[in-house]
Amino acid sequence: MKALAFEIIGSILIIRDSANDRDLKEFAEKKMKRHPYIQTVMLQTSKIQGQKRTRELKFLLGNKNFETIHREHGNQYILNPLDTFFSPRLSFERQRIAGLVKESEVILNFFAGVGPFSIAIAKKQPNCLIHSIEINKKSCNYMRKNIELNNCEDNIIVYCGDVFDIAPHRFLNSSNRVILPLPLESKRSLPLAFKCLKDGKGTIHWQITDHLSSKVVDLNVVATSIEEIFAREKISTEHSISEHRVVRWIAPHIAHIAIDIELGQ
Repeated sequence: MKALAFEIIGSILIIRDSANDRDLKEFAEKKMKRHPYIQTVMLQTSKIQGQKRTRELKFLLGNKNFETIHREHGNQYILNPLDTFFSPRLSFERQRIAGLVKESEVILNFFAGVGPFSIAIAKKQPNCLIHSIEINKKSCNYMRKNIELNNCEDNIIVYCGDVFDIAPHRFLNSSNRVILPLPLESKRSLPLAFKCLKDGKGTIHWQITDHLSSKVVDLNVVATSIEEIFAREKISTEHSISEHRVVRWIAPHIAHIAIDIELGQ
């Protein structure tokens, strides 16, 4: 039996590779035996889609309670992967960004999901104010629960709705740092994020997907993409790339990439 790609969210094992029923069952049983905390096994049958970032999951084995609590770096996130997006493979990226935040920053999180980026930042920098926008109502409900669960009520504010409607009316020229953790909307969200930076100065954490022939990100390609987006939107600003890294591999030669852009410095 070949090795299958998988992720574990709380007590739920999600297999991301297709296989025949026998191999799926054998793989699931092996993982449940090795890791007794796994109570449910599901098979991902579609890609993550849209701003709501939902995917189709098929129940395979175990308990049919699909709500779980995922724990990482001392934080807890309650969610249902059938209704909401959460990736444990972004754990390092959440902590990396949280470690860059300075005291008293105003932060705007465009696609907040169930709150993991916002909560990771709030726990490391409790004097920051984090505006967290999410279009998926079920994710918003879980985000509010997670903010309370992690005692972050004082510095995270939730806005449930479309960021492309909310941000232009409420957050232009307002923030020191903007987080864009949705590669699907990377080209459309980048110019809006710039307009939300206070006086055009600050940091944008931009996430994209790209085809890579190796593990090396071509910064010239990334820089050209940024220039083209800014030129199309008639944005003229000093900017530089301070950090870049492959966050995860979505498919062979297709990478989820994190880019830190410093603007107006």
